[in-house]
Amino acid sequence: MERKNILQDEKNIVAYNETFVDDEEQPVTEKELKGWYLHNFACGAYDIAIAGFFAPVLLERLASISGYELDHVTPCNTKVQNHKCVINIAGFYIDTASFSFYVVSLSVLLQSILFISCSSLADHGANRKKFLLFFSTVGAFATICYALVIKPEWYWFASIITIVSNCCFGAAYVFHLAHIPIFSRIHSEVLLLKKSKAPREKLLEVEEKISTKLSVNTTSIGFVAGLLVVIGGLGIVLAFNSSDYSLQIAMSFGGGWWLFWLIFPLLWLKEHPEPPLPSTENKFLYPYKRFFKTIRTSSKLRQSMKFLISWFLLSDGINTIGPLAALFGSKTLILTEIQLLILAIVVPLCAAFGIYFFYLIEKLFKFTTKTMIVIISFLLTLLPAYTLLGFVLPFGMRNRWEIWLFAVYFGLCLGSVQAYSQSLFSRLIPKGHESEFFSIYLITAKGSSSLGPMLSGIIINATHEVRNGFWVLLVLLFLSSIVTLTVAVDKGIKESEDYVQNEIEEQN
Repeated sequence: MERKNILQDEKNIVAYNETFVDDEEQPVTEKELKGWYLHNFACGAYDIAIAGFFAPVLLERLASISGYELDHVTPCNTKVQNHKCVINIAGFYIDTASFSFYVVSLSVLLQSILFISCSSLADHGANRKKFLLFFSTVGAFATICYALVIKPEWYWFASIITIVSNCCFGAAYVFHLAHIPIFSRIHSEVLLLKKSKAPREKLLEVEEKISTKLSVNTTSIGFVAGLLVVIGGLGIVLAFNSSDYSLQIAMSFGGGWWLFWLIFPLLWLKEHPEPPLPSTENKFLYPYKRFFKTIRTSSKLRQSMKFLISWFLLSDGINTIGPLAALFGSKTLILTEIQLLILAIVVPLCAAFGIYFFYLIEKLFKFTTKTMIVIISFLLTLLPAYTLLGFVLPFGMRNRWEIWLFAVYFGLCLGSVQAYSQSLFSRLIPKGHESEFFSIYLITAKGSSSLGPMLSGIIINATHEVRNGFWVLLVLLFLSSIVTLTVAVDKGIKESEDYVQNEIEEQN
């Protein structure tokens, strides 16, 4: 049996080598790039509109309607400005303002387990595209199910939908991002340079330019999709006269959007096969074995790990700002549902412009990707600092008009810092480990994003003051800027190349 498995593995490797050589020599086509971009046009709407805005507001609203005043007896009066209410969850009374953060934290924990369980398998055979489409499809159907939440006391069902859809979106996005380093290697400009035997420095320079361009384009497309879904959601809310059920229909529309646009990546994306999984490996245990091996050997990839620490802090901050600001606007500034929806339009609109604004600055001043991340991270730090001034000054998110400036500023910085971070990390990934390392990248992002909401939720729960949650953001964003400054990118690229070479030597 063992000899039979070895012979089968040899046949699989020979077949792979023939396919892989051909795949590495064929440039990525414009049609395939369009299919890849349209995948983010499909699922990006969920990230921006549903998870980033609608879900926190819906969960808080359902919990408040089903909750009680602080005496644990009187039903919550949601019409009172800045109402402070609690909801009974398994015998524990939780502030309704922090309820959504606990749901997100749980979804992130489950999401991390899902990432580890399947990402390494996508780096073998032709699984990457299959996994991408599978998780996107399940996530889209789960999002459509928000329309089934017809009663406020069904907040538990809305929580389950949020967890399932968020897990599926994260998994699909792992396999989406894994295409960046692959497309950078097989871009026509790079292949031309390889044929002409151009210097390594020139090759790396062009690959950085292409990976940044790919990341900028796909991120901006995701924000445009989010913007369109929010506008559609606004139309639905208006059509339903801002009823309590209108948000569920708007969110279900986002799921339908996601499902429809999956047609194009299904037809246009190629599989880009990787080495087959050895027949001696257990498909269920291999991902965990691979993950923990990567963690054990992380000392060989010091710069990659250092960047992941900075990304942990940065992503935690930016993933918490949006929901926290929406919650602050809803409870403290008492914005109407329509005003909140308009805010949700302003952020992705400014993000789409901001991505190309900072991209223009990068090209104009010839800044590196790392420099751009540091600049934008510092600019984001000013947001929570300004909000906290409201404790002692007559401004600092104390007036409704200020939240509009907050949304514009946040949007301009949001998309660009995400695009540059994806681009930089894609250059630090060992070849052949794209899905595995981008799963770690998103585990870092999503795992950290459970920390921000959790800490914010604890602080809000203890103080019953949403503004206090911004202290967490101030610390996280400031520290991320400091850590990013210490990352040596060129050294990190060399470490990833040595990592692959060591693997080859170990196998031989």
